Amino acid sequence: MTGFNISLIVAAAAIAVSFFYGLFTRNYSTVDRLWSVLPPVYLLIWFRDIGFNPRYIVAFCLVVLWGSRLSVNFALKGGYRFSFRRGFTGEDYRWSILRGRIKNRAVFELFNLFFISGFQLLLIFLFTTPLYYYGKNNSSVNPFEILLYCLHFAFLFCETAADIQQLRFYRRKNTEPWKNQKRYRLGFNTFGLWRYSRHPNYVCEMSQWVVVYLYLVAASGTLHITGLGAVLLITLFAGSTVFVESVTLSKYPEYGEWRRLSSVWIPFRSLVKKKQGDEFLSSDK
Repeated sequence: MTGFNISLIVAAAAIAVSFFYGLFTRNYSTVDRLWSVLPPVYLLIWFRDIGFNPRYIVAFCLVVLWGSRLSVNFALKGGYRFSFRRGFTGEDYRWSILRGRIKNRAVFELFNLFFISGFQLLLIFLFTTPLYYYGKNNSSVNPFEILLYCLHFAFLFCETAADIQQLRFYRRKNTEPWKNQKRYRLGFNTFGLWRYSRHPNYVCEMSQWVVVYLYLVAASGTLHITGLGAVLLITLFAGSTVFVESVTLSKYPEYGEWRRLSSVWIPFRSLVKKKQGDEFLSSDK
């Protein structure tokens, strides 16, 4: 059996585990716990078909760094909390909100099967798949690929910085001496990268997987159907952005004004309206 076929079995098993764990425990974050683990696992399995290929080794190392960062960040948020009595207790807050909105249990479990578990875990496989075909390419590494390695690392670095800034903000916002400062009283982060993009972590996450697809384009010189994974990932984050912003707006009234002055992803509006944004952040009104 090829490594690719084994990875398909792993993907199917992950969907089944995620669905049934949510069904029996009502904790739907199995997909979040697997998100950072499965791409490195797939790449390890694909070594069976690819063997030693320097370009694949570099890509593998970058994906392992990506997965390690995401796992640590999710752990710091309590995502891996576990007890022998109750199993995993940490869960992404969005699932509890959606449980409140989708009150019919049968309907929610269909949502669990087709979206939470089915679509998202299939998506993880799809946006990782370009690396399989990338590793099968045995031509010499070209300068564009080296540039993409650097770009991949830059996005990884920025996403790590955004995570650190977000964790620091939430640890400070209810403690002295920061809690009385305007930017902490707002309730949402406007520091560092978050000053210029309302979702810098989303931007960097999507960008890394677009770069992964571009590895294949750079090596082969042609477009490839596996680019669908990156397109679907962007679509998922677009929907997630709308949902998260609706939740934030319901909690923090001033978020509406901040949305008017800031950029959702790429910091065009934040730069154009920087003066108004600075005035908003410094005002005590």
